[in-house]
Amino acid sequence: MNAFFIVLFGLLQVADGAVTFFGLKFAGVDEVNPVLNCIAGLLGLGLSITLIKLAGLAFITFLFFDRHKMKSRWITTTLALAVSFYSWVVSSNVILVVGV
Repeated sequence: MNAFFIVLFGLLQVADGAVTFFGLKFAGVDEVNPVLNCIAGLLGLGLSITLIKLAGLAFITFLFFDRHKMKSRWITTTLALAVSFYSWVVSSNVILVVGV
């Protein structure tokens, strides 16, 4: 079950990166993440989103390969909650970008 949540969270990271890029580049929405705003000011939008999402994916990859050591139900619950929250974030961003 943990592998499913980890892979799903990785896919949500990729989806969030794509929606964020299209929303900021083409739909004219404003970014509220101060870290992304700062890095985008230094490196540009596309590169900054890519680097931030690659860092997230690196962490998720570590979790995936270390998942056999995760035996606690709390870890599974935490992964499920993270996926639920990030699903809400991505769907809210899609609605924001499409609704503009």
